[in-house]
Amino acid sequence: MHRLNFRLPAYTAIGRGAIEELPEVLRGLGCRSTLIVTDKTVRRLYGGGVEEELRRAGFSTAFYIISASDIGNVEAARRERRRMDACAVIGMGGGRSIDVGKYTAFLEETYFVSVPTAISHDGFASPIVSLKDREMNPVSLFTKPPDAVIVDTEILAGAPKRLLASGVGDIVAKITSVADARRAIVFRAEEIPELALRMAESAASIVVDNIEEIASWSEKGLRLLAEAGLLAGSAMSVAGSSRPCSGAEHLFSHAVDKVYPERRSLHGEQVGVGAIMMAYLHGLDWRRIRDVLRLVGAPTTAEELGVPREKIVEALTIAHTLRKRYTILGEGGLSREAAERLASVTGVI
Repeated sequence: MHRLNFRLPAYTAIGRGAIEELPEVLRGLGCRSTLIVTDKTVRRLYGGGVEEELRRAGFSTAFYIISASDIGNVEAARRERRRMDACAVIGMGGGRSIDVGKYTAFLEETYFVSVPTAISHDGFASPIVSLKDREMNPVSLFTKPPDAVIVDTEILAGAPKRLLASGVGDIVAKITSVADARRAIVFRAEEIPELALRMAESAASIVVDNIEEIASWSEKGLRLLAEAGLLAGSAMSVAGSSRPCSGAEHLFSHAVDKVYPERRSLHGEQVGVGAIMMAYLHGLDWRRIRDVLRLVGAPTTAEELGVPREKIVEALTIAHTLRKRYTILGEGGLSREAAERLASVTGVI
């Protein structure tokens, strides 16, 4: 076994009014200038207040407004970081803003503070970055976890419920990703820290065991969802890869992206539907996963995803080819007939 080495966020704040701790966090990092990477909507809703608070506390602040989560936006953000000589980058918003900010800070070797305004997946606390390359192909990169994570539940309460439900889908899918990881340990002798697997399992358990509270979108429910996302993101830091949190259900989601690029479904929505089907293959309680998703209004069928049934089947048949990662799909994947049966028996099509 290899030595277990990992990094986790040095500071985390979750709760009502947590955003007010941002100046103190930056002071703790010894930083007086910061670049805030965000999108137009979040800039309009929250940027002014954050900027005023930081300037009143003596910080110099600039914004970079992303147009997409791709390499071009990272390069532009890096230029802005150098122009103002910022010693910290804040990723404020959804997954795209956080990914661009995280990778910018990693390449520039500066501090990174993650401030999610919605939890649509578990990336806000993880070392993983998901971007598009110059040919607009998806790229997943292992960087480093945020130096600090600040989740203000009052801000989360204003997020579109669809984004929050997507986050539920991504986190409950740890049930199947961990099952895949455990199979890989047995059948491929992969070395995956038990600590990382237990953390990912616990993240899913927090969501499943408290789904009624989460589905009410109460302050307590939002805090539980944030805690689960933090735990899942940290599991990837411990593992040194996305292995505990990304299995066949994620391969299915990537396959949907490939075969149906015009889709409007979210990553966490696709992963949730994938988890229903992969749980069936694992012999797990796939109906419980489906019911959890239904409680928060997340899609559980192809129709609800807005993806044609034939594209669901096609995605299932090619999912195993998209990454060299052993999962329940095996090395040969599913035949078209098996894929149709799987999607049909679980009610996805």
